[in-house]
Amino acid sequence: MSSNACHYAALVAELNEPQRQAVLHEDGPLLVVAGPGSGKTRVITHRAACLVQRGIPPQNILAITFTNKAADEMRRRLAILGVAHGMWVYTFHALGARLLRELGPLAGVHPGFTIYDDTDSARVIRQAMEESGIEQSRLSVETAAAAISGAKARLLTPQHFLERAATAQDELLAAVYATYQRLLEQRNAVDFDDLLMRVALVLEEHADIRARLNVRFRHVLIDEYQDTNHAQYLIARDLSRDHRNICVSGDPDQSIYAWRGADIRNILEFERDFPDARIIRLEQNYRSTGHILAVADRLIVHNRRRKHKKLWTTNPAGAPVLVWHFDDGIQEAERVATRIAELHRRGRNWNEMAIFYRVNALSRGFEEALRARGIPYRIARGIEFYNRKEIRDVLAYLRLLVNPADEVALLRVINTPARGVGATTVSRLRELARDSGRPVLEIVRQAEQFPQLRKAVPRLQPFVRLLDELQPLVQRGVARAVSEVLLRSGLEELFRQEKERGGEDRLANVQELVSAARRYEQDAFEPTLAEFLSRVSLVSDQDAVDEQAGQVLLMTLHAAKGLEFPIVFIAGLEQGLLPHERALAGEGDLEEERRLCFVGMTRAREELYLTTCRQRLVRGSKTPRSLSQFLLEICGDSLEWQDWRADRRPSVTFGPTEDIVPVADDLPPEEGRRLRRNRAWPRQLPGPDDAVPSEPPHLPAGSPFADWGPGTLVRHDRYGVGQVLWIQASGQMTRAGLRFPGYGEKTFVLEQTPVRKLERR
Repeated sequence: MSSNACHYAALVAELNEPQRQAVLHEDGPLLVVAGPGSGKTRVITHRAACLVQRGIPPQNILAITFTNKAADEMRRRLAILGVAHGMWVYTFHALGARLLRELGPLAGVHPGFTIYDDTDSARVIRQAMEESGIEQSRLSVETAAAAISGAKARLLTPQHFLERAATAQDELLAAVYATYQRLLEQRNAVDFDDLLMRVALVLEEHADIRARLNVRFRHVLIDEYQDTNHAQYLIARDLSRDHRNICVSGDPDQSIYAWRGADIRNILEFERDFPDARIIRLEQNYRSTGHILAVADRLIVHNRRRKHKKLWTTNPAGAPVLVWHFDDGIQEAERVATRIAELHRRGRNWNEMAIFYRVNALSRGFEEALRARGIPYRIARGIEFYNRKEIRDVLAYLRLLVNPADEVALLRVINTPARGVGATTVSRLRELARDSGRPVLEIVRQAEQFPQLRKAVPRLQPFVRLLDELQPLVQRGVARAVSEVLLRSGLEELFRQEKERGGEDRLANVQELVSAARRYEQDAFEPTLAEFLSRVSLVSDQDAVDEQAGQVLLMTLHAAKGLEFPIVFIAGLEQGLLPHERALAGEGDLEEERRLCFVGMTRAREELYLTTCRQRLVRGSKTPRSLSQFLLEICGDSLEWQDWRADRRPSVTFGPTEDIVPVADDLPPEEGRRLRRNRAWPRQLPGPDDAVPSEPPHLPAGSPFADWGPGTLVRHDRYGVGQVLWIQASGQMTRAGLRFPGYGEKTFVLEQTPVRKLERR
């Protein structure tokens, strides 16, 4: 056997047949439709290694994924396979930043450009509105930011946006957009969307650049392709236009980022762009138990916009998925925390358990319940760390060293720590810079030339000297640069004094930043301060997740994407929460909400708990809640329903079969009667006592409501999506009790009510 054949055999030895086909695919477009836990990252990394074995140099292979954490994991696996050195492994945004440094003025930037995060961008947008004479009573910063981001995702420049303006507000937005871009250019800065738009535009408009990059990247491998937006789609297409060696993997059922521009059509219509594409489906799940997979699959089949696949596994069936129905959110949090403590006593590590929720507001109750039991936990908020004031202060100094035109960074640190530079001086500096068209730092350096600044010169000159002393750090080690800025700026001493006075330990936070810089130096191929700042600016919540930290993790369902845990709790399965009320009101995509729930379910390896409440505290008021329609859609085998009451153990369990089995032998007589009544309604969700009729409804023959039983989902023209609690004939009419999120229970004569049944798909 030849040497290459031996290498091939070793690479594919542990792969299943579809994985093997994808890894060994030679040239031409390839679509890998990969279900959750099916080994798509393994396919991407093994395919890259296989290409190297075929003689493709690593530096001619580009692998793209969506988070820093995923990119780091991909690099780690490639290193194990011995092919990481020189290979391009980036997120889309990090690739954009890298290419912009090469493209430079062609893309409208200069060396050392700054990447503005959402906070910085909002500050510049506010200034753009001021300079455009637009008051926030006419246009909010949030509205302007969303419109500009949407325009950039569609590759619309300010001029193109103005040409398409159809309303007076569009014209206001066009003016703000144009001024905002001018301010970014003056500061040699870009926002997140620029990292994609500017690269995409250069590739579209400059055939020579596109051809050069097609030679460099002879194979393009893209993970999580279902999450690409229009700009990312164009970048992927143009980087493979000449050779067409593009391999994309993803799962339409896990597309959950439409709210930030992701277009599920990119993966659903891949064959439209590449009619000769080979399509391989990865359907074997290696992560979850049989019961978890069965329930998740039963949910997602209700979606229409998908590529069909049948998930299966050889894993054990495991424990049935549990649905816990509580009186309120307090009981929900208490029971989940109690269960976590029980599991820990049985030998489970804290970091094996995670709590997911649709909205951040739900985390508070779980935090209180976990703290009360001494359970260590952490909320996955990587962005939050870098949004701390002390961290932003240190980073602002570093940004200013790399990019002296960065006005946002300059104005942040010019009086941090306090050096007597007040708001009046700052205002004069900005006015002089705007009137002269020069950077603020240049005005600061020449302050003595301006009568308005003469009194401030003694306070501005030490700041200028400090920047000059720090400037050489740009060419030295990243961790050293962070440490020296802390020391020489006076920030370290300021934080130390705060700690000694009993204040917040901000010193520990900035020391963690030094550690982060040191870790970056160890991992990066060619570490630079500019690259480190780019990486920091592109951090996501997932980057803060440390599965080995010994803590229970709390996070949104969006942040859970790409992670997995032995035990998962998904809270708040109620209409208006999951699915979110925006989707129910027609402002969102119900199918995307279903995909989000599916993603959460398939993060669980061994045990999955789904919780729902009859009422919650919403903006200080107790609000009735209806069961999520997703709970109705997963009824069947592999599921157990437990109806909890505040004063006793769960009263009833719907087992993996249609039978209803008591949890305890000492149920009160009325509970036994309730169980017997419920036997007439197999596979219906347990609800409050008044939701169960004394007998099945007998409706007139031919009634349009004959199939409306308790639990049926309906839509009312005014109240939105609700749920049938009871239904009965009343003469020639039909009366029903319906519950709506935020409105509670209402009784209607159905023949006279603008309500219709929601059909289940």
